[in-house]
Amino acid sequence: MNHRRTLPRLLAAAAVLAAGSLSLSGCAGGAGSSGPVTLTMWLNGDCPKSNCVEAPLIAGFEKANPKIKIKLVSQPISSYFQALKSASVTHRGPDIANMWPGGYMTPFLRYMANLNDFVPKSDIKQSTSTKYYAVNNDVAKAVYAVPTGDQWYVGFYNKKLLADNGISAPPQTWDELSADCKTLKSKGVLPIVNGAEYGASTMGPLPEFSYIASTLSPADWSGLYKGTVKYSDPRLQSQLQKWADLYKAGCLNKDAFNFPDPESKFEAGKAAMFLASGSWEVGNLTTKMGSNVGLLVPPYSPTPQHTLVETAGSAYAVMNYSKHEAEAGKFAAYILSDAGQKIIAKFGLPPTRPGFKTTNPLMNQLSAMSADPATQLYPMFDNYTQPGVTNALTSKLPQALVGQVPVSQALGAVDAAFAALPSSQKNVNVNLARK
Repeated sequence: MNHRRTLPRLLAAAAVLAAGSLSLSGCAGGAGSSGPVTLTMWLNGDCPKSNCVEAPLIAGFEKANPKIKIKLVSQPISSYFQALKSASVTHRGPDIANMWPGGYMTPFLRYMANLNDFVPKSDIKQSTSTKYYAVNNDVAKAVYAVPTGDQWYVGFYNKKLLADNGISAPPQTWDELSADCKTLKSKGVLPIVNGAEYGASTMGPLPEFSYIASTLSPADWSGLYKGTVKYSDPRLQSQLQKWADLYKAGCLNKDAFNFPDPESKFEAGKAAMFLASGSWEVGNLTTKMGSNVGLLVPPYSPTPQHTLVETAGSAYAVMNYSKHEAEAGKFAAYILSDAGQKIIAKFGLPPTRPGFKTTNPLMNQLSAMSADPATQLYPMFDNYTQPGVTNALTSKLPQALVGQVPVSQALGAVDAAFAALPSSQKNVNVNLARK
């Protein structure tokens, strides 16, 4: 869940269960374990220097293990999971595979090694995010991938714009957000910017929906995933209506439905808040805005917001059909080792083991918020939704925000998408009833 995991993760969701024939860029194999070994590692997306922690991790690992080389193979984002599934069925996939948690991981459980066999159990237990790669969050039984960092859905605010307009602190509730909106509008300042990002045709609603849905308990989230709680639940309707009322009141840009670059508008100081975002933008916003950018948990709550949406970031699994499973397991262990955590921290990502801090104060602030006992943690909602449901949320929620369809109709369409799922996809058992 780095910058690669915003819009592209939605495109991938629809492809997880799709069938298709694709050419394979890499396959397991190489020299025997008695001599030098070359491992193939698949990456979901490309590897630019500014946003690719894999490069320094591989370099550090190869220096520590001179007989093991890793060939990094970038795969197209839109077809990554489909390609990995096709390759795994024939046991021609990579030795090491980039993995995301929740519903993305489920189809690959039969192909992934239990990393408890390779990674020190103390490192797994210390890591705040390995639970997302364990069945029912139980790391003692099996962990199928190790994350390269934590990731959060979170918003941002412009400190100077708020202060210059008499707002001493960012809003924490619906009422405070509405009041700040009126104040900013009266001064000619756009309160909130939203829009389409990363090549999408419309805005991406899922980061904000995770906070809108946090009015429900974690147990009720589990009910949504398996159909015992309806998306048209009155509590969700009320929350979504308040969200739509923000647009109706002029708190957002009029073209929020498909404005192509909301982040740049926020960076340029032309909007006070940017709520549909996440920690993958922390580095860029800090570079562009310096200390003027602040973290803002979307205040979609009748009482002060103490919720934070966190899920493990991008992770790596060892495929159990690899001819070099033990060597690939060493790389998994390296990610959670002291050496690996230091590389991740230096790169600017939040390591998942305690005692390692990044050089970015906002990232460290998010880590501290997650560790605070007063914070109620939720996972990223769409990590566990079925592809058909994800598509309905993605298409219908933006329409509800801008008033194209009533809130009840939008959520009713999501219920209909769930009802249309095959029974095998409704058999979801997600244990979220823990902090």
